[in-house]
Amino acid sequence: MNFSHPLAGGAVARCRGLLEPALREAVSVLHPWGARMAAFALGWSDADGKPYRGDSGKGVRPAVSMLAAEAVGAGAESALPAAVAVELVHAFSLAHDDIIDHDERRRHREALWKAYGVGPALLAGDALLALAVRQVAERPEAMTWVSAALVELVQGQAADMAFENRPWHGPRQVTLAEYVEMAAGKTGGLLGAAAAAGGLSRLDGDRSKARRSLVPTRLIARGSGELRP
Repeated sequence: MNFSHPLAGGAVARCRGLLEPALREAVSVLHPWGARMAAFALGWSDADGKPYRGDSGKGVRPAVSMLAAEAVGAGAESALPAAVAVELVHAFSLAHDDIIDHDERRRHREALWKAYGVGPALLAGDALLALAVRQVAERPEAMTWVSAALVELVQGQAADMAFENRPWHGPRQVTLAEYVEMAAGKTGGLLGAAAAAGGLSRLDGDRSKARRSLVPTRLIARGSGELRP
């Protein structure tokens, strides 16, 4: 990751240091081709798969998750599933957004679709989204907020595209209120989800542990013939 960005100092840098190993682990389950595209999208490698140390983003959203967890007395590590999820959703949205807008550059180099093609970039974006959902699948509180943010994000993107067919002057012009609502959906929703999911991470973590602890109990009960919850 590039730590030369002004936001890379202090708390954000600390959170980014915690995030990257977890993010790499999440991506490692992908098909090698998909993993290579994901690594490119996340700023870890170039298009040929060689290590790259350029701009990989500010890491604000996952930092918000981890700092929200600390704000309610939990450890930053407890929010890692939520932090990884929001960063993957963000990366997915950028991959698809560049295709929609025909943007050829992202963070001072080729956009994902320009480097690999539209079809592969769509697939890589879908893979990042699937991994994001996987991160919070067993964390209902985080899943609620992340899924809501996804709906807001898609709604915001739809509004943004619809604005292209409307004039900027006259009775049908895009109003300030409409633009703010669009931006809130495309950007604000995921930031809000990051904070909420991070703040609720300890509750989610306790529930996840409780569910896992029931599995061997149920298996033992079935094997012994006893009827137990």
